[in-house]
Amino acid sequence: MRKVLLTAALLAPVLLQQAAAQNRQISGQVTDRATGQGIPGVTVLVKGTTVGASTNSDGSYTLDVPATATTLVFSSIGFQTIERSIGTATTISVGLSTDSKQLGEVVISGLATTIKRENLANTVTTVSAKELVGVTRPVTMDAALSGKIVGANIAQTSGAPGGGISVQLRGLSTLTGSNQPLYIIDGVYAISAEVGNGAGSAAFTGASGGAGRTNQDNGTNRLSDLNPSDIESITVLKGSSAAAIYGQRANAGVIIIKTKRGQAGQTRVSFTQDIGFAKAWNLLGKEDWTNDKIDTFFPLPANPTAAQTASVTANRNREKAALAAANGQFIDYEKEIFGNTGFIRNTSLSVSGGSEKTKFYVSGTTTDEEGIVKRTGFSRHSIRANVDQKLGDKIDLSLSSGYNRSQNRRGFTGNDNVGVSLGYTLAYLPSYAQLQRDDLGNFPNNPYGGDNPLAIVERAVNEETTNRTNQAATGTWRIFTKGTSSLRLSAQGGIDFSSSDATLALPADLQSQRNLPNPGAVRIAKNQFFNSNLQAFLIYDWTLGEGINLTSQVGSVRLGLNSNLSYSQGQNLAPGTPLSPNRSSLVTQQVLLQSEQDIGHVAQQEVNYRDRIIGTVGVRFDKSSRNGDPNKYYTFPRASLAVNIGNFGLFDLPALNLLKVRAAYGETGAPAFFGATFSPLTNVSTGGRVGFLPSTVVGNPNIGPERATELEFGLDVSLFQSRLNFEATAYNKVAKDLINTFVLAPSTGVTSIQAFPVGDLQNRGIELSLGGVPVRSDNFTWNTTTLFWFNRSEVTRITVPAFATGAGFGSSFGRNVFALGESPTRWYGNPASRTDNPNTFSNLTRFQEAQPKFNMSFTNSFTIAKALEVSFLLAWRKDSYVSNLSELLKDEGGTTEDWSQDDDGDGVVNGQQRQDFSSAQQFIQNSGFVRLREAGIYYTLPATLRASLLNDAVRNIRVGVSGNNLLTFTDYRGYDPEVSLFGAQSSAAAVDVTSFPNTRRIFFHLNLDF
Repeated sequence: MRKVLLTAALLAPVLLQQAAAQNRQISGQVTDRATGQGIPGVTVLVKGTTVGASTNSDGSYTLDVPATATTLVFSSIGFQTIERSIGTATTISVGLSTDSKQLGEVVISGLATTIKRENLANTVTTVSAKELVGVTRPVTMDAALSGKIVGANIAQTSGAPGGGISVQLRGLSTLTGSNQPLYIIDGVYAISAEVGNGAGSAAFTGASGGAGRTNQDNGTNRLSDLNPSDIESITVLKGSSAAAIYGQRANAGVIIIKTKRGQAGQTRVSFTQDIGFAKAWNLLGKEDWTNDKIDTFFPLPANPTAAQTASVTANRNREKAALAAANGQFIDYEKEIFGNTGFIRNTSLSVSGGSEKTKFYVSGTTTDEEGIVKRTGFSRHSIRANVDQKLGDKIDLSLSSGYNRSQNRRGFTGNDNVGVSLGYTLAYLPSYAQLQRDDLGNFPNNPYGGDNPLAIVERAVNEETTNRTNQAATGTWRIFTKGTSSLRLSAQGGIDFSSSDATLALPADLQSQRNLPNPGAVRIAKNQFFNSNLQAFLIYDWTLGEGINLTSQVGSVRLGLNSNLSYSQGQNLAPGTPLSPNRSSLVTQQVLLQSEQDIGHVAQQEVNYRDRIIGTVGVRFDKSSRNGDPNKYYTFPRASLAVNIGNFGLFDLPALNLLKVRAAYGETGAPAFFGATFSPLTNVSTGGRVGFLPSTVVGNPNIGPERATELEFGLDVSLFQSRLNFEATAYNKVAKDLINTFVLAPSTGVTSIQAFPVGDLQNRGIELSLGGVPVRSDNFTWNTTTLFWFNRSEVTRITVPAFATGAGFGSSFGRNVFALGESPTRWYGNPASRTDNPNTFSNLTRFQEAQPKFNMSFTNSFTIAKALEVSFLLAWRKDSYVSNLSELLKDEGGTTEDWSQDDDGDGVVNGQQRQDFSSAQQFIQNSGFVRLREAGIYYTLPATLRASLLNDAVRNIRVGVSGNNLLTFTDYRGYDPEVSLFGAQSSAAAVDVTSFPNTRRIFFHLNLDF
């Protein structure tokens, strides 16, 4: 034994020396072929082994390779994978080309598993960080998605900074619920509610006539709290076939957001400074007044009485006197209110890096955007810290932590019944009116409206401050790996908490308040949301025979969704400050508490035969406390099949990278709205005593979730090393058992059932995507993508008589109806003359469709001499129709730019002719457009110039200028063709009543990497 140990000791140095001689070290740098910049986080792998490394912040790497190694493989998401022969080289540097299709990209296939894009059976869109914020600076994350997702209709519903965004995937999925998709942030179910603060209630603009929150509050989507700069990628599951694994929360699709994480290597510091400004891209203009116009504006009726003649004459004389007193001083009040310049500032600093064991990403961003209306704006301050930690060889932990504080000041715009809304008041304000402050600093009364708009800008209050935090933790335990099988446990949990404090106030001495029974109003609103989720999955990867790889997963999900919405409102407000309900004699309060718990169980099986045939079957069982029976499970199945024809070796076509046909089916759900299952009580006060009475509105204790089924077919083709890619998808999505209030006959003793299944709605559409790299050389690269899509909706089943959907202003101005064989977003209105279709609501005339005929977007980017980048995104929306009541108000006030013109020569001026309430066609206008949504030019300083100036103190310097909404071509006669008085409401979103004008935004950028 001693001889053996002695021999081993003597031979050990020799053996170690030989082993070292057999291994050798290779180093190099991986760069972006288009720009010449180093790419961090690229995986460098010895082919056929697990030996590898990742590039550091400047793209460099060092790797010990075995003597038997022959090839290195370089791969990174967003770039084409390449191989290089090792030979005798000790230095291997490569340039990677952008992969426009990213066939090797890993995307979601289940709640705990992923799949390569080339094997997908669904159309799943991924938006990278560069696509999201690489061209220009978006205000909000959802606004940055516009024109980048085929099949998605995304519109800014308010031009106010941080204003609401409507995102609709593959048509309508509900009548009463939200058509907004489910958002997941690092595995956490995110808060995405659009919450009003009461600005449209009777105490303020009086638009709804009610006292609570309204759908005319010009609300903001809570997604505006999120910092777009922190996002690494966004994955969009547009339909039920892809989103079925998310069960009864996924009827409207799912958007999965992943935030940035650190990469192993040298610590990287990045600083970004953006400075810009915003201006209204379109103002409606005005027409000045003359004595002749005053005579036309105040016409005498046919066969007037003496009293009528005297009244009209008095009106004319009064206005002519005011016109003369102005002494030719015409004031453009629209420019005074909406014509200002809002300045924008965005500053961001991030630090990332780490080792193979520990990786980190930390960032801080502050954004401040002034509105084009004085005392309006949006600001957001955010910090994020993400950490990934390996514990030994079997356990991986990931922590994600984010905090955002946003402040929103959005003023008073939109519908109005008392003269507070700015656009509403401006519509009736002649340019000769003199409303500026007097020498004492007081605002004079406005004789043409309920209030002086200059005073509203200066003194009315509409503010909201939100604090939000989202925390997520993910752990993976690789239980065993044995031969061709492995088992792992993946657990994930997190919270998303949002707390908002809003203040609305109209001081008692404002003109609109002084003559009210209870002058002066103030409301303090508090909105709190708390979402939590916990899930755990077992994933078993195994093989069956030769070439068949299988992935089995089972798991459970638990969700908690809670909200606390309250306000305290005071009227008859005492003069002075502070503006508080405590200083009011008439105080009303409201508290709305909602709590929901969902539980889901999931099983899914994936089969992959040599990347040729890929099949998936799965099922989810969900129950929710919002259903009539909270303990009843509902089933949501899915199945899909993809066949990679190009991988069968049937033909020898070197240019063909991918030829795949696919089909998928899935079902999703949406629980009934809160309160649908029970009958509310009505509070009363009699003889000084407070009590409750049974309501005439009853609930439905048997209600279940709305459901959607979808069948999807597609074809994917990739050619010439993925330089040309085509994707085509056709889908048929049916939303079943749609819930709506059902009005009953008075003889029943109740007026309506809150939630009743009224019918089914079919959405059918086509989605096409064509992308490629037409030119790729050392000094010039051109990437281009064209998207085309359309959706057609039709009511295929109805269990009640046809009814009007959503909110609106009656048949004179157009309304939407739920009628068999029709689209619920089609316009109907006066005259009520149809008799050929008994299913049509009130026999109204059928007009155009609010949904566009089709959408297209064109994205192009050019890289010149590896330093200059030019890119733009052009969006085209064809023939969608809006009920434009903004123009009607200006016609009524005589302020329309073409009011006195007579376009058809019939002797009646335009401003009077358009006030024809006998036909809604006057107001239903085409809001189609072509818009240069994004454009940017950037220059990256060459490495040699940068080194000579800064001696390598800075690794990268990039400067640029960009903008969004730079050009818009449209025939629509309003502030913006993408407009919505009713926010993101599904079937009443296309109504325009003096919205906050949208803006054109210009930025100057500086980016430094250290």
